[in-house]
Amino acid sequence: MKKMSIYIDKIFPNIKTGLCNVGFLLGAGTSKGAGYPIGKDLTKLVIEKLGQQEKNIIEKLLKDKNITYNFKEGIPDIEILADMILKERTTIQSDNLLKIENLIRKDIIEVFAEIKVPILTSHIKFLSLIKKLCQNRAVSVWLFTTNYDLLLELAAMQVKVPIYNGFEGIFARYFDIDKIDLVHGTKKIFFYEYKEPIIKLIKLHGSISWYKKNNEIYEISNNYPRKEDFERIMILPNIEKTFECMENPYDKLFRYANQIIGNQCKYLVSCGYSFRDRHINEQLIIPKLKEGKIRLFSLSQDLSPEMEIFKSYNTFNYLTKSEQYIDKAITKEESDLWKFDKFIEFVDNQS
Repeated sequence: MKKMSIYIDKIFPNIKTGLCNVGFLLGAGTSKGAGYPIGKDLTKLVIEKLGQQEKNIIEKLLKDKNITYNFKEGIPDIEILADMILKERTTIQSDNLLKIENLIRKDIIEVFAEIKVPILTSHIKFLSLIKKLCQNRAVSVWLFTTNYDLLLELAAMQVKVPIYNGFEGIFARYFDIDKIDLVHGTKKIFFYEYKEPIIKLIKLHGSISWYKKNNEIYEISNNYPRKEDFERIMILPNIEKTFECMENPYDKLFRYANQIIGNQCKYLVSCGYSFRDRHINEQLIIPKLKEGKIRLFSLSQDLSPEMEIFKSYNTFNYLTKSEQYIDKAITKEESDLWKFDKFIEFVDNQS
């Protein structure tokens, strides 16, 4: 890891009190090291799985809109493609585009399912570090993520740290947003809460393990005998996502996140996330920055156009591969902290 001038209290101003009031926003970049394709690589694999008829329809749409494309290079990426397909489908009510939308969702799941043994090293270290920093106290730590994978859930099993995600049950679980705030402990004469971190996982775009049946939401193991009437509900990667987030269970998840961010979660650290999702920015981030309710520190390879907008707020800081922006001051300095494993190593070494 490169030697840098930044210190941990710039990222976690309250580090001396553990992780009280801290949350993390984790994007696709945190899953790359586990073996999952992102960006152009994911786009190429998904397009390869589509039939020629579906490819022809997408090509025609791109040509009609004068969008440059090269499927072999993953251009444009899956977010732009899905955004275009969704907008066109809702405009002209096309069954063909609805079919393509569902095929893309299925193909993304297949791409993820082909990773039989994901590399959990960084996620295990991350949750172990949270456990260490919480110092045997019942501290709530919020993990907000746009990722569909199950890396955090699998790592939590090995670290032996509890994760609450709004589902309750054993083999097949039902969704109830209030379950996120359950407290576990033991009772003899008085109730004693377990002295361990309370990880609250909010998967803002769903998961490969989520299904819907009769408007009820379930989390189901791949081995569970599902029938055709169980529908996958993960939100496709696209820039808007506004309408999808108004439906169950995402409406409840976003309301919960909105209540937590800026109140119980005052320090938000993002890693591997580009802030391209307009609905997250407009509903969860910008209002809190504007009101001065959160301190947001972004760790990303590059500064996206969306993050440029955040610079008008005093409580936004960032670190990219080539510069730091701390308390409104820019310093040109190389860094690798935008990589999930390097960020974990940095925090571990300084804590």
